[in-house]
Amino acid sequence: MSAAPPSGLSALPSRRQSGWIVGLCAAAYLLVFPYYPEINNPNENVRLYMTAAIAEDGTYVIDELRARWGWVNDCAVREGHAYSVKAPATSFLGVPGYWVYYQLTQRTGLAFDRTVALAICRVTASILPWLLFLFFFHRFLGRHTSSPLVRDAVFVSLALGSCLYGYGILFMSHTLSAAAAFGAFMLLFDAAHARRISRGRAFLAGLLAAMVTLLEYPGLVASLALTLYALFALRPIARFGFYTLGGLIPTAAMMHFQWRCFGSPFSPGHLYVESDFLRGRHEEGFFGAVGVQWEALYGLLVHPGAGLLPLTPILVFAIYGLWVLVRRPLSRRDGLTCLALLGLTTLGIAVMNNWRGGWTIGPRYLVVAYPFLGWAALFGLEPVVRRAPRLAAALAVGCTIVGLVLSGVPSAYYPHYPIPVDRPLSQVVSVLVADGFAPFTVLNRFGVYGGASMLPLALVFVLAIGGLLWVGRAHRVRLSGLLGGLLVALALIVPLSIDPAPDDPEVRDAVALITRTWSPRGHDRAARLEAQLRAAPEADGYLELAEVYEGEGRLREAQRARGRAAALGPRSSDRTSSDRTR
Repeated sequence: MSAAPPSGLSALPSRRQSGWIVGLCAAAYLLVFPYYPEINNPNENVRLYMTAAIAEDGTYVIDELRARWGWVNDCAVREGHAYSVKAPATSFLGVPGYWVYYQLTQRTGLAFDRTVALAICRVTASILPWLLFLFFFHRFLGRHTSSPLVRDAVFVSLALGSCLYGYGILFMSHTLSAAAAFGAFMLLFDAAHARRISRGRAFLAGLLAAMVTLLEYPGLVASLALTLYALFALRPIARFGFYTLGGLIPTAAMMHFQWRCFGSPFSPGHLYVESDFLRGRHEEGFFGAVGVQWEALYGLLVHPGAGLLPLTPILVFAIYGLWVLVRRPLSRRDGLTCLALLGLTTLGIAVMNNWRGGWTIGPRYLVVAYPFLGWAALFGLEPVVRRAPRLAAALAVGCTIVGLVLSGVPSAYYPHYPIPVDRPLSQVVSVLVADGFAPFTVLNRFGVYGGASMLPLALVFVLAIGGLLWVGRAHRVRLSGLLGGLLVALALIVPLSIDPAPDDPEVRDAVALITRTWSPRGHDRAARLEAQLRAAPEADGYLELAEVYEGEGRLREAQRARGRAAALGPRSSDRTSSDRTR
């Protein structure tokens, strides 16, 4: 059952078209595997520990896993036992894949590899469910615009040009919370405009709406907004009973988790956080809520290197799009639901003393609202599509390029930047690319490392932009769309990438930390120079190595390299000439 959109617009793609573009996204999600074990990322690791505890021993207690794999942060300790402090859904979703892998190693004698287990959990619990959502999301977007180019620009901007990509390739909950929230909204939207819904769809809508909170505690705001929408959307009203039944499953799972771990079905673990510092922050105000902070609103929404709108600029059009939705009687409830979800979520995070959430790529606590803003952006762009299609194409293509460059590329390289880094592209990624750093990729299996191993991902991004121009061919915007898009992209990327503090020692130290703990090791420029110098030491080489280290903020290593150059005496070329004279 599918309701016609209230706007009367439709660029509904075929299933094959949706399959192709989702397949392109799948390549981007599966080609790279950014993993840095020395960083000991608590957001992923504590979830993996809980998954392992459930799959291996049927318990939430992660004591044995911490003894086996080492200490990890983001734990709550109660009555002498450690538990994950995160909402449990991601750990639950990881259990089937982890269990199969664990049983395989137990029964065949193969060595268990924690990194392989993490990769399986990423694919089965994060990437595949998200790709399934993207298929339906692409088709839903197509029903609400007259332009296939704008449809695909919004889609690519969200799937590959936002922090949805960065968190979607990790074993984390943010991207899936967005999928659950908007999945429920799509079902409820169809119900509202068709004035009917099947029992199964009502049940699924309730399941997804409650799942948002099971994935992320701050998702409670979205769950409540969707439930209020459901009261008006579901007809006959008896279908709300099936919605409620669906919602009871995640609710019961959450209550069981909190009861067994923290002694009460209604008690999250934040007041039992192991870290004295974090526990103290949670004890401030109401679980860390201390009042609206303007710094938080700026950082979440418009900060040039970390805000929602600059990093995925096509969402700027959602501002007008929400107004359009609210103004029209037929879409007013839809628009108000989106507006309430975004506004209340933003305010709910802006009052928290930990509003940024540590090491991040973009505003991770606002990720749940991204699909809603993407949908609203279609309505903001539609007047431009009707009156100036070439301008609309330039804006859509340009904004998509900006998202790919400012969000997509940093996400693929290192999707968790330290707090001092506020321009990931210019402060960190530019150094990584210049010096040949690259995360684990599929091409590593064939002996290809460094920058060359990232070429397939670059090709995916190029094909994504090419696809926009291809679907816009009916409006003759291929060349003009590309040229206009490049101009728009250049006009945005340059100012948004300017490093505001090029000599900031905290940023330098953050870059040094990232490059010192990089994985895979041994393939960057400094590592290659070190290998050459071990075989044939020379002063010139060590001086070059020192310059590379200084560019990476690694001052200790640079000083050591200069010391070795000095120990070798005269420049190697001078010694060679002297030897020949003698």
